[in-house]
Amino acid sequence: MTSSNDLLKKLLAGDFSPEEIAGNPVLVSLADRIYGIKISPVTPVKPRDAQSIDSAIATPITEVAPPTDMLIEVIGDIAPATALPMPSAEIPVAAEVRVAKKSNNLARLLMVGLGAVVLNLFGVWSSVFGSMCEAGDLCPTDGYTRINLMEAYKINTGYGWSEPVQTGIYGIPDIVAVVVLTGALFLSMRK
Repeated sequence: MTSSNDLLKKLLAGDFSPEEIAGNPVLVSLADRIYGIKISPVTPVKPRDAQSIDSAIATPITEVAPPTDMLIEVIGDIAPATALPMPSAEIPVAAEVRVAKKSNNLARLLMVGLGAVVLNLFGVWSSVFGSMCEAGDLCPTDGYTRINLMEAYKINTGYGWSEPVQTGIYGIPDIVAVVVLTGALFLSMRK
């Protein structure tokens, strides 16, 4: 006896007889849906209800619809497609691309600015500009070695100087300058 898979393949290929699939209600339903063939399903009978095995086998299967003329159209030979010209297999060599190294002057300027702000935080600029402060004010000689960024134009008086970071004092303009210059440097180097 053939398996369900073989019967299904025969059904899909159109090479089946109604007697082969009459015992399988799934294949009968598929034949009805695909080909429109009505096959009366075999009603299962329990062995105790069957009168004899010979009478069950001898029962003919009747088709409700016309015979299984599948109306499958066979198409003859098809003319081969015309050959298209193939492109040449030779790939042209691309011209050597010279990538010019981009001069990043903005990044250099930002590095110089960030370095100057960090040096100012530690009071390095007092050795350069400290002699400009008038004696008697809070000058670098008194320990005020950091230039106030908001009042850098007053470095000749005590208003232009503050204590360095080592004493734990820092100003908001110093923090803003470090954060902004670091962010700008990071963004300029990413490009």
